[in-house]
Amino acid sequence: MVLAHYNSDGMSTKPRTEKTLCILIPCLNEEKGIHAVVSDFRRHFPEARILVVDNDSTDLTVKLAREAGAEVILEKKRGKASAVLSALPVIHSDLVIMVDGDGSYPAEGALRLYQTYLTDPADLISGVRRPIKQSQSAFRPLHQAGTSAFSRILKLVFGYDSGDVFSGLRLFSKRFYKNVPIHSRGFELEMELIVQAIDKGFTVAEVSVPFTDRAAGSSSKLRAVSDGFRILKLLFLLFRDFRPFAFFTALSALIMAVGLLAGFFPIYEYFTTKMVGRFPLAILAAALCNLAAFTFFTGLILESNLRHHREAYQVELRRFESRTGAVESK
Repeated sequence: MVLAHYNSDGMSTKPRTEKTLCILIPCLNEEKGIHAVVSDFRRHFPEARILVVDNDSTDLTVKLAREAGAEVILEKKRGKASAVLSALPVIHSDLVIMVDGDGSYPAEGALRLYQTYLTDPADLISGVRRPIKQSQSAFRPLHQAGTSAFSRILKLVFGYDSGDVFSGLRLFSKRFYKNVPIHSRGFELEMELIVQAIDKGFTVAEVSVPFTDRAAGSSSKLRAVSDGFRILKLLFLLFRDFRPFAFFTALSALIMAVGLLAGFFPIYEYFTTKMVGRFPLAILAAALCNLAAFTFFTGLILESNLRHHREAYQVELRRFESRTGAVESK
């Protein structure tokens, strides 16, 4: 890990201005914290563009963000991913740091991500939350359990062991944020970004960052149960779409097992009585075994097709790099 540089007085210095930077802050009803967040990031990144995407707030978020010196754009369609998607086309900086607007991520953490990129570039750098106070926890108990469960699933399905799969502090290289597909619309964004990065061959890294309580008087927009189901659904769909051979092979094995179980009784009856009287079970078993075979070959075909799409994507990414010179993170 590379931390911010410090002067002789022990104060953190400003990051080097080798790369143009945009601080992207998607937020909804964050009037309690947005002014302090913008001011904090302005102190640490005086030359960066600070862009707040207001996601149809009903409070004073827009007014306070502008008073603090941020540029504000509006996105009426609610959902964190929708807010981010509306901003990416108007951003052209070398790097983007995305951070929540609730004040729980001090700018010092973003400084760590930035300095890490300058030393060892990666397309997606995530901040792993570490509470500032010993008595604090980065997650509420229910969120901790959910995050751990999703991290285990992510490792099992995609082979990536994330220290903080839902971190709200991320750094994107230009080749990443200009080329990564995003299909989600809400809090599923963080999960999809990691999966897309793994699947598309982007480089990823993680850095420990300080984390504190959100601004006093504000409340989390995350709904543990409903958003948890949405994230689980997205993970299921990503497994199907990005690992089709493994997905359909597992499904085929399950169908085959049921088919063999159904076929056991007619077969046993035939060998013991030389007659078959359980025709419905025999027909069901034959149908399920055929379905299992079709399911397996579906996965095989989709995997082959996906490989061709990945190859085409890599070719387009190299064309993007040749046009922009965005090859420093490879």
